[in-house]
Amino acid sequence: MKAADGIPPWFRPPPPIVAPARALVVGGGIAGASAAAALARRGWSVTVAERRGRVAAEASGNPAGIHMPRLVAGRSPERFFHTQAYLHGSRELTRLGSAVDRSACGVLQLAINHRQVESHAAVLRAEVLPTSAMRAVAAEEATVLAGVRIDHPALWFPDAGWIDPASYSRGLLSDTAIVHLECQIVDLRREGGAWHAGCADGRDLEPADVVILANSLDARAFEQTHWLPLSPRRGQVTRVSASRNREGPRCVISHGGYVIPARDGEYLIGATFDRVEDAVPALVQHPSDSDDASNLAEAAALLPDLFAGAAPLGGRASLRAMTTDHLPLVGPVVIHDRFMEDFAGLRQGKLERSFPDAKCHPGLWVLAGLGARGLVTAPFAGELLAALITGESGSPDLAARREMMAALHPARFLVRDLKQRRA
Repeated sequence: MKAADGIPPWFRPPPPIVAPARALVVGGGIAGASAAAALARRGWSVTVAERRGRVAAEASGNPAGIHMPRLVAGRSPERFFHTQAYLHGSRELTRLGSAVDRSACGVLQLAINHRQVESHAAVLRAEVLPTSAMRAVAAEEATVLAGVRIDHPALWFPDAGWIDPASYSRGLLSDTAIVHLECQIVDLRREGGAWHAGCADGRDLEPADVVILANSLDARAFEQTHWLPLSPRRGQVTRVSASRNREGPRCVISHGGYVIPARDGEYLIGATFDRVEDAVPALVQHPSDSDDASNLAEAAALLPDLFAGAAPLGGRASLRAMTTDHLPLVGPVVIHDRFMEDFAGLRQGKLERSFPDAKCHPGLWVLAGLGARGLVTAPFAGELLAALITGESGSPDLAARREMMAALHPARFLVRDLKQRRA
């Protein structure tokens, strides 16, 4: 079948649901809260199932996280996504106002080696963001902005800063969804034109027209989604007492790791990023002394007057869901075996018009694989997903949007493997 509107058949979305309907969102972190809020704004009835006793209890449960853009110099779907995500997130934070505990104190992204200096120069030449949102500063100006000695040039993001992820999630969910806590979905089946979900404690939730899996690595816990290409990375942050005798940074300092200004007498530094054993359900993480020591060593190398000889007050560890191309999975869940059969001709390079449209599980969608950028990217990803579900055309730059949605499609890795004859 010939691709319509420039979308190849393997990425063609299922028919939209134009009238407001019922949605179940699995996962109460920043991803689930973003998806729920986006559908609720469109008049949908939304239920959120969170397996813990509070929202934002896992990867979204750190005391604070950075809100700053990921910069990509070359013109690509990745650049479009990350730039739009940062700008959209900034607008969303303004809309939520005091509901979110945050500080737009600014972020300095240091260039500590020649490669990073060249990368910053490329981003500035590409004009990824307007000069009002990003500019280069020398070490001397960085020192003035930070209030502590900085020995490296940097990019300065005056409107960026830190956010309390839990308050962000609560703000997005406020007056938008019914939230069921301690409700781990273990059974997901489609019957009578609706999705039925069962919790581990025996509860059955109300039927839903649409299910969005926004539960990170455990999006793979169901028969329909076991194939999703997600892998875990462990991250640990460390709390450090702020000395009353020394002035600390006034803004966030990003240097590979990061230092967040003192809050309630404590700095937050981090974060590790390590490969760990993969399992479904995902393994519970516990803080380790060695990860605290690693975070402290990195912070002390950057700001020795503040962190040399400091002792950690404690750490927090969690898992992030990653993809191999560092873009999230945002879109419909295809019927895996049917997809591999229908598009087997990609191995031989058959033309697009020879293929049917992809067959998807009706009403089943995924928003996962946000990695370490969920605070910035989740609200935009949730908006994109809601627009796909309801059939909205979205931004006026339709070509860029279609290219971006293909880059985010959950089946993109299946297509790559078929074309490269690895499947």
